[in-house]
Amino acid sequence: MTTKTRRPFRVWTLFALLTLVALVSGPAYAQSYSFAVPELLMDVIVRPDGSTKIIYDITFENYGSTIDIVDIGTPDNNYDIGNMRASMGGQPLTDIRPSEYIDTGVEIHLKGKSIPSGATDTLHFEFVMPDMVYADTTNKENASLQITPTWFDSSSVRGTGVIKIRVILPEGIQPDEVLYQDVEFSDKGVENGRVVTIWQYDNLSATREYRVGVSFPRRVMTNIVEVTTWDLFVRWLGVALGGLSAVVGACFPIALPIFIFWIIIRAIKRAGKPNYLPPIAQVEGGGIKRGLTAPEAAVILELPLNKILTLVIFGMLEKGLIRQVDDAPLKVEVVEDFRVADKPHLDTPKARRRYRTDVAQRLGTVIHKYEDAFMDLFEANPNKAVKNLKIVTAMDGLVKCAAAKMKGFDLSDTQEYYKRVIERAMQQASALGEIEQREEYLDKYLPWVMMDKGYGTVLTVGRYNYWPRWARATRPVVAAGSGARVTAGGKSSGRPAPKFGDVSASFAGWAETTMGGMAAAIMPTSLRKPTPVSTSSGSSSSFHSSCACACAGCACACACAGGGR
Repeated sequence: MTTKTRRPFRVWTLFALLTLVALVSGPAYAQSYSFAVPELLMDVIVRPDGSTKIIYDITFENYGSTIDIVDIGTPDNNYDIGNMRASMGGQPLTDIRPSEYIDTGVEIHLKGKSIPSGATDTLHFEFVMPDMVYADTTNKENASLQITPTWFDSSSVRGTGVIKIRVILPEGIQPDEVLYQDVEFSDKGVENGRVVTIWQYDNLSATREYRVGVSFPRRVMTNIVEVTTWDLFVRWLGVALGGLSAVVGACFPIALPIFIFWIIIRAIKRAGKPNYLPPIAQVEGGGIKRGLTAPEAAVILELPLNKILTLVIFGMLEKGLIRQVDDAPLKVEVVEDFRVADKPHLDTPKARRRYRTDVAQRLGTVIHKYEDAFMDLFEANPNKAVKNLKIVTAMDGLVKCAAAKMKGFDLSDTQEYYKRVIERAMQQASALGEIEQREEYLDKYLPWVMMDKGYGTVLTVGRYNYWPRWARATRPVVAAGSGARVTAGGKSSGRPAPKFGDVSASFAGWAETTMGGMAAAIMPTSLRKPTPVSTSSGSSSSFHSSCACACAGCACACACAGGGR
């Protein structure tokens, strides 16, 4: 051990959600330190007792003074150094103490594993924090966790890197029961029987917080921190009253008539809506229901039912639940793995759903609840065109499912939110000039693009015609300035390449024709109205556009929770 003649450098890792801890004691102190964070990995393992095991792997490329101590922030002071483990380059680091430089956290002394200038090494650190899981205030059946990984002083960090956050949930949860909060998952899957949600940021600087949140069924938990609406209200009121009093006196005479006029206009707009969406007793200011699938969002937006049916079928084709048998008219069949007609023991909808869900989980995909009715219908009617099927019952189930999910949320705000999602999807698709980039983007966001009236303009550009992945095995694709290219396995069915200007030869044209044919299968007058979904003003704790959170360090039960499959 060497005796230090200078104050040791500390890499400040921050775990606060709402406040930024000071990173250095003075400008002169930080000037000689410069490092990059090419990779920051964070695993959060949620335990049924409400605690979490937090695991960091942070890689440092040092360009400045030697790094010999690292401070790690913790969500609160309720930690136990006895359960903390650290290592550098595989060598244990046993000197872990309460931090002298941050209010809430510990300091890890690297000693013989200090990182000199010009060197790169990875710090591994893991510890357990109790009481990190909260009640989801927007859904009494769910629990909630919010967390943010560390970030660093921007004056010391060079370049960008990868930031990856994984939340591993307890056993007994299905992937489609797990919802994101505000920030959509980069990926979601199952590992060793446990749902894993992933957020990954590429080419970002680790100099600010990247908060993520997840909601999941509380039935798998033996302990969570309960949060009441009153708790959230008190927190929100403390923030709101700071600026409210100065505004009310001046704005009230103007705001009142505007508010009344706004209520009247909304009532008129609602009176003229199509009649297939059931009355939804929304909670004004209840917040936005995020995480709806594209067909569910289309229902909430009251798009034409034949377009909604097309989105359902295309989504099932994309996930490999069904396959296309013919395209004119469209015929589909259930993939063998998901067929249940030949299994006598699966004699109830619940049993069939459980079986298909297990198969989907094994194959790394997801079956939404409303898709089961469509699969039953397709399996019972092989070789029959979709437009000739009695699709109303299955569509009725989808509408009910979408309406039920709006319980406790603001319908109008949710509709505006999804209109923006669709608009943004179109804008981003239009901005991509490279064929490969456009194709990659459309592979991921095609359903949202297709919900826009002008979706054909981004699917056919020049001589390039986009076809979804499930159709590429039999469809050649023409790129601008080139002949036909084949994107699946190097094989073609022998069909002629789409001709320039021939709309019917493009996916956009075929989809439009297919949608038109499906109109005969669904007449709005034949779709009975589902029973209205009841809600109460106390079922949500969101305060309109604000996101009121009851937090303990990094674990929050947020009023903006509850969206995103």
